[in-house]
Amino acid sequence: MREDLSFARVARVIVASSSLAGISGVMGCHVGMAFAVAGSALDQPPYRAEAIAAELGPSSVRTIGCLDVGLAIYERDHRELVDVHVGNRCGHPESLDLGKLAIQGVDTAGRPRLITLHDPRNEIIPLHVGAAEKGRERFRMENAHDLTRLCFDLEAIAPDAPAARPAPLCFERHTGWLPARGGLT
Repeated sequence: MREDLSFARVARVIVASSSLAGISGVMGCHVGMAFAVAGSALDQPPYRAEAIAAELGPSSVRTIGCLDVGLAIYERDHRELVDVHVGNRCGHPESLDLGKLAIQGVDTAGRPRLITLHDPRNEIIPLHVGAAEKGRERFRMENAHDLTRLCFDLEAIAPDAPAARPAPLCFERHTGWLPARGGLT
């Protein structure tokens, strides 16, 4: 199932769900992404390459085909959250499937642990990011307590860029989550 984030559809999403946009990210919905993309499509200039890297820092961003994908990890109310920032640097829509995001953590004892995005209503579905559009979505991560390291494998999330082999985005917990060097070693 695919969903286009066209201007008309996005405008309907804003009207229908503007009161839900604030809580949708924590619940793991794609409504927040539609809301964020709509804001950029209707009120802001088109997405420019490297804008997410300028905002989050280059060590928190990977380019996968036409998509710039950036992550910011933090904790709120004893829950680990991830903000996923996406920008399309090309002049045509690009597919995005966050359901294929692979996340691995390392706990305080050094054991690897599989982490998933919280999606109780199965709303993380493949969608299209419009040409030169950007969006942001917030997810709660399941099974992410007591971790010292998180690595996100972004390779499969952009089906339109099958040859892309981005390095994983890894973060280490210090006083907060900071970009790390290297993989899960």
